[in-house]
Amino acid sequence: MPWGRSILAIVTTLFVIGGMASIGVMGARVWRPDFSSVPGVSAQDMAALAAPYDDVSQGRDAELMALLIENNASTQREIDRIQALLPPGQPTSSRLTTFRASTGTEGNQLWGVREYEYAGHVVRSETTLYRATSSEPWKVSGFHVNVLAREDLASRTFNFMSEPPGVQGVIVAAVALPLFTLITFLIALFLAGTEAEMGVADRDRAGVGTIYADTASDALSFLPISVQLFAAGATWSGSAFDGWVFSASTPFGAAAFWLLAPRGAKADQ
Repeated sequence: MPWGRSILAIVTTLFVIGGMASIGVMGARVWRPDFSSVPGVSAQDMAALAAPYDDVSQGRDAELMALLIENNASTQREIDRIQALLPPGQPTSSRLTTFRASTGTEGNQLWGVREYEYAGHVVRSETTLYRATSSEPWKVSGFHVNVLAREDLASRTFNFMSEPPGVQGVIVAAVALPLFTLITFLIALFLAGTEAEMGVADRDRAGVGTIYADTASDALSFLPISVQLFAAGATWSGSAFDGWVFSASTPFGAAAFWLLAPRGAKADQ
């Protein structure tokens, strides 16, 4: 039905344009993810996730060691090492950039990465909590801290003009290929007259073989066996320590449509 195709066209267009808009908003740092308050995770659990860093930054060594599952002779030396890395003063803000909660036969686990903003530094604290049952208090099974000065973080910030040509090329492809694939899909969608031709329209959205560009490390990688919808993608963890990873695939479906469409038109004449 025509209205069905119109709805599909609208939803697909919103999917592509909305995805690009969200990348632009996060890339400009207008909005950055913060999972400090999410449904399904209690305030007590969130407080337990933040407690190890609060203890180590405030010099409460004994309280931190009491939370650790493993505590040996080297624990105090590791705490001293972390405290020596931390910038002076109090953080101006913090965000929970990533978290994961799991429950299974081997117990409960809560993992999260929180970033603390200081005047001249950003601190990344990664904490893993464990408990055998939900009635027990959380214990710390893993705790890691990284510190970077803001001038060092500046090199990890996404800036198209400062990226090397190879990374710039992947970013341009990640923008252009979805638009090319979307336009091709819409044309094929409204020209399709049979279910077989509708299948051709669906095929036009896929891209095969993916090249990745990491804006933090400027690394390029290629996966020959990979399929992406609308031939491109972009991911970011939300952390200031991580860069954007852009990807682009060869739009074989859309290219085949334009290569074969003229022949199909001549055959109909």
